[in-house]
Amino acid sequence: MKTYRVKAAFTLIELIVSLAITAVIAFFVFSFATNLAELWRKTEGGVDTELDAQIALDRIAMDLESAIFQERKDEESNELTMFAVSAISKDDLQPQETSRWNRWLGVAKSERPDEFHFDPANHRYGWGGAWVRFFSAAPSFNAISYHIARRRVFDDSLAPARYLLHRAVVAQNETLLGGLDIVEGKYAQGEAPNRTFDVLAQPWLESVILEDVVDFGIRLYVFEKDFNGTDDSPRGLRLIFPADGFGKIDDDDDEHLASSFATGDYSERYPDVIEIFLRVLDDPGADLLVLLEEGEGLLDYEEIIDKHSRLYRRMIRMPGRESKGYTP
Repeated sequence: MKTYRVKAAFTLIELIVSLAITAVIAFFVFSFATNLAELWRKTEGGVDTELDAQIALDRIAMDLESAIFQERKDEESNELTMFAVSAISKDDLQPQETSRWNRWLGVAKSERPDEFHFDPANHRYGWGGAWVRFFSAAPSFNAISYHIARRRVFDDSLAPARYLLHRAVVAQNETLLGGLDIVEGKYAQGEAPNRTFDVLAQPWLESVILEDVVDFGIRLYVFEKDFNGTDDSPRGLRLIFPADGFGKIDDDDDEHLASSFATGDYSERYPDVIEIFLRVLDDPGADLLVLLEEGEGLLDYEEIIDKHSRLYRRMIRMPGRESKGYTP
């Protein structure tokens, strides 16, 4: 008697179930691989941004640690300002007007808020950030400035405009001719016909030290052993900019012109400690901001800043009253 062996086979339902399971597994594997690739991309970009930001902070710290603070007067007994910081406004009525000095390329296209945009409690230091000017003794005697300018990274009319942190330096021989007041004389606005001294306000593209910096600011402190401290100033270290007379942050204090060590007017005091702040966009954030300013963005300026930027800071102890053995 012949016997027949029934060959096992998948039923249609089993095939459908197996395909469904395979699809689910494939979906999770694909999602994991995609997320891993995105994480790697963000991590790699974040490492680059972190490294670049720290290098920029190192450069700023080196300059400030070599800064020259002296109490000097001109022939009319006016005190000379050797350290200055001003919050740059978009308002043409402000003394640091952007249009006059052409700091910003296509000001109308910038999506930064039109208001003064000075909210130091939240690390917003002016529409164009802080404009810091001082004299440095190393490696030579130079007038130096730092500030943000919106311009193209390359000399290419098709290249998008970026927010760039500039370090402008006046050569030693020109600095000696310019005098020791960083805001007056040849350094005053309109006193530089040949771009020798006005480089502090109109830096060359070659002076860029960091890209995609949307906020650059500083806070200034002086040591005071009897100062009890506030929410904005630790005990023994009084905040003098941007601050009121009690060591608290003040939105109305948008400029500091320092010329003295011991004056009771804190608005004229040289700082003992400077705190530097840099808010830097990551690569996706920089690209989103370019799209926004070209009229193609889906997020507004504040959303991009909140989601795609990081705040870097550095505390710097300033040197003594003047560089020992050095008098320019």
